[in-house]
Amino acid sequence: MNNREIIRQLEILKSIYHVERCYNFDSGINSIINILNSTSDQSGEPREQAASIYRTLAVSKSGFSDVYVNAGTADERVAANIKLDGIRQLLWDTFRRV
Repeated sequence: MNNREIIRQLEILKSIYHVERCYNFDSGINSIINILNSTSDQSGEPREQAASIYRTLAVSKSGFSDVYVNAGTADERVAANIKLDGIRQLLWDTFRRV
């Protein structure tokens, strides 16, 4: 996945979190976006820094995985949480390979 695609997924993730009134991860997500925007390189130190930040946010206590969509009907919540989990898994898989 290239930097532009990763940034798009991070922006979607952040917007979902904002709908749930979760702003705790904004600085980390913004840091990753800034790092990826600063280079076109798909590997190397900038990508490693971005991956390190993402992994820290994802696995920390009260991390990414503790946020779920609670709004809407049961069917809407299930669909939204499936989408949310898919984004987080895609990003995890991408940054795990770095």
